[in-house]
Parts: sequence; C-alpha cells; structure tokens
Amino acid sequence: MTILVAGGAGYIGSHTVLELVKEGFDTLVVDNFSSGRAELIGAVPYVRADLLDREALRRLFRAHEIGAVLHFASLIQVGESYADPRKYYTHNLTTSLNLFDAMLEAGTKALIFSSTAAVYGEPLQTPIPESHPTRPANPYGRAKLMVEDILRDYERAHGLRSTCLRYFNAA
Repeated sequence: MTILVAGGAGYIGSHTVLELVKEGFDTLVVDNFSSGRAELIGAVPYVRADLLDREALRRLFRAHEIGAVLHFASLIQVGESYADPRKYYTHNLTTSLNLFDAMLEAGTKALIFSSTAAVYGEPLQTPIPESHPTRPANPYGRAKLMVEDILRDYERAHGLRSTCLRYFNAA
C-alpha cells in the first residue's frame, strides 16, 4: 500500500515525506512544483501533476495502489488571500474536491488534511482548545474551514475518513 502525499515537495509536506520514508512507508509525492522543490524529497518517487487536472489524478490513482492520502497542497499566503480571495477559494476548494473525488473513484478512503489554526480567527481564550469556535478572519482560513466542512459531508455521504491538522506554526 502506498501513501500519496499531495504537495509533498513543499515545506511541511517534504518533512512529512522524509519521516514516512524513515518509518518504512511506501511513499509517493504528487506536486505541481509551483512552490515545492524536488530536492527536498531526495530519491522519493514523485509525479509532477496539478490537482486542478482531474484526469491526471485519475491516471495517478489507476497507476498506483494508494491506501491513504496526506493532503498538503494549497495556496497558503494569508496576505495574498486578502488581495485575491477568488484565487484562494477557487484553487483550494477545487484542488481538494478533485483529490477527494479521485480518491473515492479509486476506493481510497483515508485522508489527513493539512488545515490551519487560521480557522479559529481571533482567539477568545488562550491557549486555544480544539473546541474553540471557528471564525476565520481571512479568505485563506475560510477556504480551509470549507474544506473541513466538505470532508465531514464526504464522510457522511461516502465513508471518506479524515483527520484535519490545524497548525499554529509549522516551524
């Protein structure tokens, strides 16, 4: 069984990929390399593809026996999300939906989604508990929260199991 790491050549994804390999997992990266770098993943096999390309995703899932997916691929610049919210909503939601649909078509039903602490917005208390109300203050955080909502709906409708990671600071 292969673990597919979407956005695996980016900062968080590449560190995760190297840990997966160190632990002995069969790992495959899919990345469009718009911000990720191949040298960050060493000799780990990868497919250069964009999650906006539904057919490329279908080919990828047909070619590999993927048992689980870690989804790190997204636009992440909060400031840019204010300047161009449509870009963030279109990209982050469409790429996620394409990935989830390709997973379901292939029968892959285990996912870890890289979300963000930006879904909490301005904290009402600190430290912020996971149960804190979600009130994102920017398009980036709102798009990530929308993906979390989509995942809940996909679990109810299709049995897609997921875990969402809400990072405060990845470094």
